[in-house]
Amino acid sequence: MKDGHLNQCKDCLRGRAITYYNEHSKDEKWMEKERERGREKYRRLGYANRFSKITDMCPIMKNISAKLRRHGYKTKGMEAHHWNYNFPFSIFLISKSAHKKIHQHMVVNYDDKMCYTVFGEPLKDEQQAASYFRMILDTYGMKENLNVINL
Repeated sequence: MKDGHLNQCKDCLRGRAITYYNEHSKDEKWMEKERERGREKYRRLGYANRFSKITDMCPIMKNISAKLRRHGYKTKGMEAHHWNYNFPFSIFLISKSAHKKIHQHMVVNYDDKMCYTVFGEPLKDEQQAASYFRMILDTYGMKENLNVINL
């Protein structure tokens, strides 16, 4: 509409979209067009190489959750956060939401494997990283345990 609003609620629109898909999914030509559209979007947005840089620069980090579980840490609902990729076994075990917030306020340089604050300061040691992460989480009112784990 001209004012930027639809004349339907979200539930009605979602129902129409599901009905449309169910009707058109029987047509093989339409399905092939949808598949091609999905493949094009995958290529255009670069999903194939989105996280390959991290595992390429440090392949031993691939199974970090399994290593944590073997050492007795509970990883369900938690994510391993590296404060410096030069030390792949020095991590913080934090919730997914906290991990996301921290990454919004830091920059990873894939050339030197260092993490930097949004101000361009490198995180040189665990204490500096923990205090920076604590500041970020306190800003959002998140009470997260920030203990460094060295495997």
